[in-house]
Amino acid sequence: PSLGNRLFQVPVEQSYHVIQQAWQACSGLAKRARFVMSHATGKIEVVGRQAGCVFMRYHQAAEKALIGKFMVMKSNPSAVWFDDYREIPLETPVPRKVWLF
Repeated sequence: PSLGNRLFQVPVEQSYHVIQQAWQACSGLAKRARFVMSHATGKIEVVGRQAGCVFMRYHQAAEKALIGKFMVMKSNPSAVWFDDYREIPLETPVPRKVWLF
């Protein structure tokens, strides 16, 4: 994040909760918005949260091999940036998404 914006930072997991509440009040195409943060490695989408985990995936990445990579992160309620999370290694790898077009 940029310097000097600490007053405006909202933790990622709190932001996700706010977005979930907003989606519940929406219908149709309005629910297609995504919660994405820009990072030096690419655009990272927060796709869910459950039982001490935050689920993320690379929406876009500078390194082609990272595009679509799914990650399970250990919950960190005070995290305001991707770098504040630690990935939980998965015993079974998540299959890559195959696009039809």
